[in-house]
Amino acid sequence: MLSFILINLTALATLDPSTAIEKLKLKELSKTYSKEKIQNSLKGYKNMKSESLESLSDKAVLVDLNITTTDLLNKKDYSTISNYVDDFLDINENSLGNISDKNILERISKKWSTTVPPKDAVLLDRLNIALANGLMTGYNLKNINEYANFKKELTASYGHNDITHALQLIALLKSEDLDAKIQLEPKTSAFLHNPNWGSPNYDHTVLQDGKIVLTPTEYDLKFEFKNLNDKIKFTKTIDRYAKKDSKDQEKLIYKSWWQPFVQTDKIDGYKMLISHLVKNDSFEANILTLPTNSEAFIKAMKDDSNLEVKTQEIWVNPAFYRFMEGDYK
Repeated sequence: MLSFILINLTALATLDPSTAIEKLKLKELSKTYSKEKIQNSLKGYKNMKSESLESLSDKAVLVDLNITTTDLLNKKDYSTISNYVDDFLDINENSLGNISDKNILERISKKWSTTVPPKDAVLLDRLNIALANGLMTGYNLKNINEYANFKKELTASYGHNDITHALQLIALLKSEDLDAKIQLEPKTSAFLHNPNWGSPNYDHTVLQDGKIVLTPTEYDLKFEFKNLNDKIKFTKTIDRYAKKDSKDQEKLIYKSWWQPFVQTDKIDGYKMLISHLVKNDSFEANILTLPTNSEAFIKAMKDDSNLEVKTQEIWVNPAFYRFMEGDYK
């Protein structure tokens, strides 16, 4: 009895198939479905004889689009339908697709190959001064039109600079039975070079005090997972297959870093940093600092420019936090 009540509460809280068809603007398509086509699409559906042809055709369309299944329809579980419609109507979201998509690697590769590094003279001038004065270890600059705008609580961000690494990571996640929406956000990065890394391998600028600022074009892969457990499994997969712990370590994906960069909402084991967002027109810089350094950075930005600084707390993996403290492993 309890399971029956829960199932019906779920149905009441979600969109029914016919309403979904209206919202997706697929009504005319639904009307083209013949009885034979409906029967083929809804094999195993229990209410074939009791429902109207219109209702059945609406359900058949949703099954054919892989938005739902006959098993879910039999249970009156419309949650996947509601989630799909919500995503369809969310015009602010930017997604290249899902890990499970057959051609997702091709889409990621093509986007990266056409990337134009974000540049904004106003922000670069101000931030390089702050970098030279030791107020931060580096910053990222992005075009806000590339933002994923995924659901914050289900999203994890993964930063790197090599596209082969990204493609191998996505294939790895697929092999680990993880699925998620994906967006690639290009960024111009600037950060201080650590002498322990050896000679710089990227474009770089030498400051007056001799410090080296690396300026590679990088990316953040944004993932929106189905649930928190999948997001946590993702972080553990990074630690196992994309985190270098020794110089010649094997069985890692291509060009794994000593300190991979994972950013998310608060989860167990992660460390808090302060994210400072500085915007000019369509460009926004993200500057991460330790909490103890945040106030000095904000004051410097206010003294040196008219740029507004917004802050938020974010959580990063322990290895990246050690980088922020000056370690290199």
